[in-house]
Amino acid sequence: MTRILHLSDTHLGNRQYGSDIRRDDFTNAFDAAINRAVSEDVDAVIHTGDLFHRRTPSLPVVTDCIQTLRKLSDADIPFYGIVGNHDRKMDEQWLDLIRETGTAERLDRTPTTVNDDVALYGIDAVTKPAWEATDFTLDEPENDDTFCLLGLHQLFEPLVPEFYADHDLVEVLERVNIDVDALALGDYHQTESGIIDGVPAWYAGSTERCATDEVEPRTVSLLEIEDGELDRREIELDTREFVSIRIEFDEEDSHGYARDQIARHQLDDTVAIVTLAGERTPVTSSDVYEMVVDNGAAVCKVDDRRGRTQFDPEDGPQGAIQSADKLIEEKLAEQNLSEITTAVEERIRSDDDLATNEIDDVIEGMIQDAQTDAFADLDDADNDEVSEQ
Repeated sequence: MTRILHLSDTHLGNRQYGSDIRRDDFTNAFDAAINRAVSEDVDAVIHTGDLFHRRTPSLPVVTDCIQTLRKLSDADIPFYGIVGNHDRKMDEQWLDLIRETGTAERLDRTPTTVNDDVALYGIDAVTKPAWEATDFTLDEPENDDTFCLLGLHQLFEPLVPEFYADHDLVEVLERVNIDVDALALGDYHQTESGIIDGVPAWYAGSTERCATDEVEPRTVSLLEIEDGELDRREIELDTREFVSIRIEFDEEDSHGYARDQIARHQLDDTVAIVTLAGERTPVTSSDVYEMVVDNGAAVCKVDDRRGRTQFDPEDGPQGAIQSADKLIEEKLAEQNLSEITTAVEERIRSDDDLATNEIDDVIEGMIQDAQTDAFADLDDADNDEVSEQ
């Protein structure tokens, strides 16, 4: 039997709600998942993208990641990963750097064999404009009876609701040239699974809550593969509890009313998400924040919606609501732009750390690199032609 732990979307370095405590929570969740892999004595760990929350994680975040991965290395358990949309860079990836420490390997279209009977493959997150041109060809495994497991980082229907999904999993199976026995997926933070054209597919979910609506327990997946058969079970991680509080104010309600509403909840060491609704009162968001922290919450976020005009969703725009980034990528996909053009556009739009005064230099550098690569390809082609003559 081959045993593999599958985790995903660890988002290391995420200072959720601007909190250093939450950043540490993401590190601790990753550490707990790796500790479970060691205690389960698995044969390998696979990570299906968004190891880091940003393309430019801080040095301490990267160092903590490597220190955690050393636990696997010391236990002789390999760590294999792919690149997600959050931590994808235009050049060398963080997984390439971590590989130099001997604590991780990057999956690709060539088989990585575990115990001579399981072949692991990986395809990094693909932008919408590049989807149609992406090569899904996988190298054949050495043995015909090898169990083939493909890791992807993308939002796929039918596992993901249609208005969130980017692509159809059936299309992926049609474009892959070999018979894939299972699909280990990342990017969706909830745990979901199903059988797609006879192939088991699942999302392991994120190891920490990345949004307030992610209420289900965080999990990793333990895979047991024997004689070509897969058994998967979810292992729950112990993460910080989220508590949602809604306080509805009337005009006469004061600080005492807010304290009473907050006192009804057990907040010790929790992340408290507080929504203020109703009428405007002298009680401020800062007042509520202090009350919640005084009641023991480790982290607090207050959303003051008092005085806002209520509307009926039935009167609003109809159809699927998509993020701005997703709409932009869909429009770009229709323009048939060059690879360097889409690369520049994505870098400028998605790199939160790119200062305005650096944009010109970044664009110039990317174009110069593309020109260098293009001329190098032409030189190689000319040399090949001369050799043939």
